Amino acid sequence: MSKEDRREYEEKRMRRYLLIDSSLLMLPVSGGKRKRTLNIEDALFKLSEGRTLAVLDITVKELEFLKEHTKGKKKLAADFALSFIRKTRIKIIEADKEIVEEVKKIAESMKGWEVHDEILARMAKKLRAAVATTDLDLMHKLRSMGVSVYYLRGRKWIYVAGEH
Repeated sequence: MSKEDRREYEEKRMRRYLLIDSSLLMLPVSGGKRKRTLNIEDALFKLSEGRTLAVLDITVKELEFLKEHTKGKKKLAADFALSFIRKTRIKIIEADKEIVEEVKKIAESMKGWEVHDEILARMAKKLRAAVATTDLDLMHKLRSMGVSVYYLRGRKWIYVAGEH
């Protein structure tokens, strides 16, 4: 391992990340019938508590796919999420190639979003990062892996479930 690779590894290990799932990024547009106004930017920055806000590159790819291949609210929500990431300059972290390859090997038995969730969960564990999401299945998976989860309740307040 070169000095630069080792420095980057140590920097990642020491930094505390809050990885943001696409479901939370898309929420202001895709909210539902009883949607209340949520200023996602304020909520995330208050929630981060010194953590670095970040998304995985696979999350950005998922949002780009949704923007290109869906219609209606889902397309608008994906476009909003991508614009939000650019506007707020949220850090984009490249998913570990080994983790992506491992998940691809077992991906035949999974649905598309489950593949993204599995990569996100494994990366969160590796980076010792917390995850912000509105996806209940993902939340339960992360909690079973011992990963801290920030989730939305009642479309108004964000709560924290545990810490590392």
